[in-house]
Amino acid sequence: MGCKVSKQSKKLCRKRKEQLKLAVDRRYAFAEAQREYNQSLYAVAVAIRSFVASHSSPPPSDSEPTKNTGAGPFLDSETSISSSEADRKKQLQGSSDEENSDHNAGTDGEELGLVLLNDEAVREGRELLEALKEVEVQFLSAYNSSLDVTRMLGTNTDQMQSALEETEENSSKLKKSRSISSILSSSSSRKSLLRSSTRSSSTITPSNGGLFDDNGAMGSKCHSLTLGMLYVLEQKLYEEVKAGEETSRLYDRKCSQYSRNQGHGLKTEDKIRVELQYSRISVAKGSAESTIKKIRKLRDEELQPQLIELLQGLKKNWKVMSEYHETQHQIMSEVKWLKCSSYGKSQQHATQTLQVDLKKWHACFAQYVCSQKAYIEALDGWMIEFDAPETEASSENWYSLRPCRVSVLPTTEICHNWLDGIDKLPYKTVAGAMESFGEHVQALMVQQGKEHQQKRKVDGLAGELRRQALLLEMNKHVSELKLFYVQDDKPHEQKQTKPLKKMENELEQEKSKHHTAMEETHDMYVNGFQKGFSSVFKSLADFSKTSMKIYDELLE
Repeated sequence: MGCKVSKQSKKLCRKRKEQLKLAVDRRYAFAEAQREYNQSLYAVAVAIRSFVASHSSPPPSDSEPTKNTGAGPFLDSETSISSSEADRKKQLQGSSDEENSDHNAGTDGEELGLVLLNDEAVREGRELLEALKEVEVQFLSAYNSSLDVTRMLGTNTDQMQSALEETEENSSKLKKSRSISSILSSSSSRKSLLRSSTRSSSTITPSNGGLFDDNGAMGSKCHSLTLGMLYVLEQKLYEEVKAGEETSRLYDRKCSQYSRNQGHGLKTEDKIRVELQYSRISVAKGSAESTIKKIRKLRDEELQPQLIELLQGLKKNWKVMSEYHETQHQIMSEVKWLKCSSYGKSQQHATQTLQVDLKKWHACFAQYVCSQKAYIEALDGWMIEFDAPETEASSENWYSLRPCRVSVLPTTEICHNWLDGIDKLPYKTVAGAMESFGEHVQALMVQQGKEHQQKRKVDGLAGELRRQALLLEMNKHVSELKLFYVQDDKPHEQKQTKPLKKMENELEQEKSKHHTAMEETHDMYVNGFQKGFSSVFKSLADFSKTSMKIYDELLE
């Protein structure tokens, strides 16, 4: 009468339990990575909006427009003496500065226009800021469409909490799951920006496409809940097999006692003890068989349909994403020029924010791909252990723990092919394009700082030149009002104008440097975004199309 539990059965159950626990943890990591990647799309959209807004705003007050000062104000010796002393004082204290500022703003704007605008470019291409506004809308649409997959993976507080409570009710040995209360939280400022962006562009409402119920969950039971239930059953099976092994050892001991006592006369109580242990083994075996059936049922009737639904959702998501990224690529490829009248601290700050969010987007994308692969690897490992036959083939083993493998199960085949498909994804190309563009934006931020510093230098020299010119003109007026007019004042006046001429020459040199810096900054804007950002979108469009093709093949 053989019905023993082998050590191999216990080892197999322990490995399966550990592998499924790994799958549960990695599913949470995959769900979180999906949520964070989706959130990064939103963050980049917000950063682009701030970037465009800062470059569309008028120049800040601390960055006064450059004065195109000439020699006229202090070389005009025929100036009329019609102004009173009070008028000249008022002119010095502010009125003249205000007028000069207004005049110079127009002069500088025209000069800047000559550098940045080109009639042929305007006719043939897009303006950068207008293009970025369209790209922002596509980012928000991509964010909205990915919410379906986020819900599908169970990154929803109510669904995940329900799964955790179900798991903890069935097993006190499960570790308390990490807190998920902040999974779908975002800052109030970003929420308001998103609301305003949807009002200003288009109304974006989530669509489910028939994959979800009214609560946003998958058509079958929650994926996270199913995995939690499978883990509880695997743990239960392990405990049953472990207890069965102890009962088998006790049964062997009782059988040995019974055999030794047979020569000294049959003892009824010994025989009863042996039969009792055997019946306990049978009960444990029946309980384990029942648990195995429940695991198979969950795997075949819930887990497999959920994986198929997940593949359908991912396919649909990346199909939509490919359209958005293709549109973004087309938009940025057509950028030829930039209309911006100032590069100051606000623009530099907006560029820094964009660079930070681009870096996070890159990190989230890499984590998304890695976490998806890690999850499918863990799930595939559990499938392999579940399908693997025991090495022992004794008639005394528990046959129910050794499933019959006539052919590869559909769920196992899906996981195998899914893993192979992930390895074919061109994610390295995407990561490289994102990293390269992020570095360019960082370099642009440095260039903005240099150009702004040069502009401040020009503004400082222009202001000093104005003050010196006005002072010289005042002195000239005062000398004309003197009672005793000195004939050799003109040579003295000429001596005073020499430092001003030197300062004017220095100003022209610094303005030329600023002019060159503006051209360099403009080129970095246009070329960097036109080539770098469009390259990111092109690689993402290719990645999306490849993903869609792989998921489509898995569903065939």
